[in-house]
This record gives sequence, C-alpha cells and structure tokens, in this order.
Amino acid sequence: MDYRQLTAAKHVPMRVLAPLVGRGVRRGAAWFAVLVLGLLLLPPVNPASAAGDVGYLGPSFGTTGASAPTGEKPESKLWWNDGIWWGSLYNDTAQAHHIYRLNLATQTWVDTGVPIDDRNNGKADALWDGQRLYVVSHVFTTGGEATSSNWGRLYRYSYNTSTKTYTLDPGFPVTNVTRGKSETLVLAKDSTGQLWVTYVEGSRVMINRTLGSDTDWGTPFVIPSSTAANTVNSDDISSVVAFQGDKIGVMWSNQNTDKMYFAVHLDSASDTTWQTEQTALPGPGCTGLCADDHINLKSLLTDGSGRVFAAIKTSLTSENAPLVMLLVRSQNGDWESHVVGRVRDGHTRPMVLLDEQNGRVYMFATSPESGGMVYYKSSSINSISFPEGKGDVFIGSAAAPRVNNPTSTKQNVNNSTGLVILASDNTSRRYLHNYLSLGGTPLPATATPTRTPTNTPIAATSTATNTPQGVTNTPTSTATSTPVAATSTATNTPVAATSTATSTPTSPPTGGSQPIKTMTFESGSLVDPADGADRSIGTVALETASPLAGSYSATISEANAYLEESFTSSADLYLSLYLRVNALPSSDTRIVLVSNAGTSVGNLVLRNTGILTLRNGSTSIGSSAALTTGTLYRVGLRQRLGTGGNAVLEAYLVEGTAPFGTPFGSLNTGAWTAGSDRLRIGSTTSTAANITVDGITLDAAVMPQP
Repeated sequence: MDYRQLTAAKHVPMRVLAPLVGRGVRRGAAWFAVLVLGLLLLPPVNPASAAGDVGYLGPSFGTTGASAPTGEKPESKLWWNDGIWWGSLYNDTAQAHHIYRLNLATQTWVDTGVPIDDRNNGKADALWDGQRLYVVSHVFTTGGEATSSNWGRLYRYSYNTSTKTYTLDPGFPVTNVTRGKSETLVLAKDSTGQLWVTYVEGSRVMINRTLGSDTDWGTPFVIPSSTAANTVNSDDISSVVAFQGDKIGVMWSNQNTDKMYFAVHLDSASDTTWQTEQTALPGPGCTGLCADDHINLKSLLTDGSGRVFAAIKTSLTSENAPLVMLLVRSQNGDWESHVVGRVRDGHTRPMVLLDEQNGRVYMFATSPESGGMVYYKSSSINSISFPEGKGDVFIGSAAAPRVNNPTSTKQNVNNSTGLVILASDNTSRRYLHNYLSLGGTPLPATATPTRTPTNTPIAATSTATNTPQGVTNTPTSTATSTPVAATSTATNTPVAATSTATSTPTSPPTGGSQPIKTMTFESGSLVDPADGADRSIGTVALETASPLAGSYSATISEANAYLEESFTSSADLYLSLYLRVNALPSSDTRIVLVSNAGTSVGNLVLRNTGILTLRNGSTSIGSSAALTTGTLYRVGLRQRLGTGGNAVLEAYLVEGTAPFGTPFGSLNTGAWTAGSDRLRIGSTTSTAANITVDGITLDAAVMPQP
C-alpha cells in the first residue's frame, strides 16, 4: 500500500503541532506565533473602511529595493534637526536611498533629492550629532561574505540652516568601515569624537572605529570578551550606544548561551581595552531562553545617571512568559528588567524612546510577528511599569495589512520634537508613520518641497496632547498563500546517517501504541480538533494541487509560519510525519520543534545544503544525508524525559514510506526532566522554509509506522 492510499484510509495517525521552538535558528518567529495565530483567524478587514486606520500612509518604496526598508531592529532611520523630522527613505524611481523631510503640517514625506546609498539593497543607521549627519550603511545578510563593493560605508553631511539642505562632505563616503556583509550595522560617537560601529560577522561580534578623523578607519576586530560570550549564532546581532558622557557600550544577543551581554569601553582607554562583559539577561523576571536577535538601545543624557535602556526580545514560548522586555542599566552598572509584553501578545521588533523632559519611556513593537500593526506603551521613566496586553495601536491601516519594523531616532525626544515612528508594509510596499505630540507645539517644516508629496493621510487630522493620530483598535487581517506543487515520485530507499550518535542507536519500539493525535487535514481545514492542528500561525496553506496523500496536505512557504499543537505532557513522545522539501532555504531554518513547558528541547533544522540536523536546544546531535527537493520522506523524532542526565533524543529519516531504521542522531544523556507538551512544524524562524507536510502523528508509547 503506498502512502497516498495509506493516509486516505486513515491508517497513518498524525498528531499535532506542538511548540517546536528551539533556539539556535530560533529567530523570534516561533514565540510570537501564538499571538499571530489568534489575529490571523479573525475575519478580514473591509478595505473600503478606514474606521480602524491609525497614522498616515507614506510614499511607496516600490520593488527595486530591499524588503523591510525600515529595518533592522537596532538601526535608526530618522533624526530631528532644526525643528524638522528627517529620514532615510528609499526612492524606487532613483533606486537609491534619499534624505526625506517630514512636513508636519500635511503629514507628508518630501524627497529632498539628496542621495545616501546608491545600493538598492542597503540598510542604514543615522546619527545627527548636532553639527553633522552621519549615516552608516551596509548590505543585509546573515552571512559574512562580501566583495569590497558591499563593505559597510560611512556618509557624512553638512547642514545649511538658511536653505535647510544637506550636502555630502568631501572625502565621503568612506567605503571600508566593515569588510563584509552583516545583518545590522550600528553607529555611535563617543565624547572624544571617535566613531564606533558594531555588527556580527562569522558568528563573532565585531567592532571598528575611526583613527583620528572620520575618514580614517581601522581594521575591524572581535570585541574583547570571553570565548563563550562571543561565540554567537549567525542570527545574532549587536548594537552600540554612547552613555554617561565618557563610555561606549555594546550589547549583543547570544542564542547559543541564551544570554544578552553588554561590554563597556572607557573613552580614555585604548581601543582594544574593554571591561569584562556583563550578563544583562537572564536576570530578575526572565530565566531560560532569554536571548533573541532583537535589540534597541537608548541612554539618558541630562539627568546625571547615564542609565542605558535596552528594548529586547526573548525566545521563550509559554504564553505567560515575557517576550518583550525593557532592560535598564543603572549608573553603578547593575541591570534590572521589566516585562513589556508576553508571548500571548505576539510582539516583535521592539524599540524604545526616552522623553527626558516629561520623564517618560515609550516602547513600540509590532504584533503579530508576521506584520500587522505597531503598538505602544508608556511608563514613568523613574518608576517603570507597563500594563498587560498589546498596548494601544500607533500605526495600522487596512490598506497596509502587514505593517512592521518600526524605527525612529537615536535622539531622546521632548516637547519641542514630539515623537515620530516610521514603519513599512511589504504587502502594499508603502511607508507609514504617525506623530505624537509630547506637550509642546510642533514646529512644521518650512522649506519648499523639492518633489510632490505622495503620502495619503489615513487618520483624523486633529491631535490631542499625548494622543496618537487616529483610533486604536485590534487588527483583523488574514493571510493567504499559494500551494507549492511537487514534481517527483517518492521511493522507499532509506536515507543513511552521516554523523556519529552519542549513544547506541536502536530501532524505535513498535507495539503498545498510545496515540495522541493524527493530522491528515482531510476535513479540509488546517485547524481542526479531529485531524488538524490546534493553531495555524503565519501563512500556511492547504495543499490541494499536489498533496502528499489524500486530498489535502499543508504547505509552508514563508518565514515565521507553522502549525502548532499543544497536548498533555508526555514523558515519552514519538513524532512521525511525511515531508517534501519544495525548495531549499536561503539559510538554516528550523522546521520541527518540541518544547517542554516553554523550554525548547528537540528540534530539526533544515540547512541550505538540504541536510537535516537534530538539535538539543542549539546543540547539534547528528545530521542526515542531504534531502532532495520534490522527494517524499518520512521523518521521526523521539523525546523522552529523564532524571537529570539520562533523557533521550533521537531523529530518524527514510525516503518514501519505508519503516524507520537506526536514528541519524541520538542522545541518551539529556538533562531535561519535564515532559513534552507542544509541537511546532514549519518555519519557526525568520528564514522561509518551503515544505509540504502530512500524516503528522504523535504517540506516547511507540514510533508510528507507515
């Protein structure tokens, strides 16, 4: 009997989708999943209605540039100067980034025509130091390879107050700020005038600096720190901030150790002399998976304390666990943490702004993780406490259903500046923004526009003190996707293991079944108590054009999209599923994740080479031979709790519908003592996995057979 007949006959049980949220490739997609699912299942917004629109639609960024032009998380695209809000926005016609000016009177972005980076796939971080504008730009990638044309660049501009225009200074851009590509690149200036940048390259936290002038840059080097702290995941990032009038601080995430680190350099010290790194998190309020690649830094400048504020995201998965947090470093170097949002709120891309004049701290984040609306919360800066829930909507539009990546300025705000947040939507390819008065009178731009504004207001035009433009409400957009068809026939040839197991492999037991759940989707629904998952998060599609069996399978072809199943804690969990890889991912991505009470344990990572790797958390256990796209495979995973040093984790793979043989990865010395209670299948990271799955079976006693 072939697999198609088998599943159609309902002989292959398939159970659920539990929290497969491991770390390593983790990315923050999985944790937010819970919230994303709830939002995506709501009825769609009526595009003709603007009743729930908040903020203003801005110009189109077209299709020739990088996606998410307002990313990345620690970078700032805006600055305030001469009573005007300015920004680095992408001009699709020119295929370059330009300096734009915000006309507050009309809430429109005006292109000044002054170019920044002519690389259409670049990202940038902007710093206005009161005299000059600095913009450091880079080509986005989570890898580190690059030619000199793709190295990090520094642009410096002088400002003319009479004409309200910027001019690129002679000798710029400097084109050797970095020696490779990076996911983020962040700039700061210390009290001596020295410029510093930080980024992650080759799984190391890198820094570079100027050597006497803004045009003379040294050679990038690994930040001085312990080997464990500085051996990071390729997905990790770093950021830098000047603080206390005489220091530079670098914060970075480490998803291998599950920690957020902070290292300090005294402006008077040599470039390579740094204080021992601090662990900013875990700490009070967060234990376990307390690191993810989301960082946004600010520091107080005028109150004498020089406190550092860090908006970060964890990798926790339990619905009540903290997901977005605000970390605060005291003048004495001690860290405290405050919960801003929990996993159930589905926040992502958090950023922080400080209003020193009014003693307020503002936190902004997107929900759900795949894009939706930008929310915000505020607290007293000296007695920090945030209300439960997502917060108030700050930017959202029915015409732009996946708003994401909020950005603003490195500067602290006050009554004179007000507050501006810029975001982008990859569905409509539009910028969006909103403005918040902080108690003073806004100073509208007075320069003559050099181009015709293309923004469209999407909110009420009147403003109240400390009230964002528009109405706050809950987003109700839905996501769809296109099924991916298969093109080849499966065979029954077992796939050989290619790595050495840490324990003696044995074939899985085959008797005494205790089924938990089987998912075949034959009810015609991804979410179904009988044969579907508990939740479908992100863009997951019913596959009808080329299902693996029966009439329906599930295809996941976007990042941060997966099926989830929660179940009663199982001391011994056996998972079996059918898998077809439709296309290899651009970089490693996790496609299966099992968690115990919110802690990621067993997970399977699909590498861009087609190899499937078993991991315990972020530690690799074993790898299979390379999978072939378009081919049917059976995948198995067993996870059994232990008493402190004898827990078991095994992974199996065969081609076609053959029974499992020996595992390709095996561990019998695991430390976990809690049972499995959640499964996630799909892309639980920010890297898309184009896969089709079916026949997902969970059992508490034996490995399901074909």
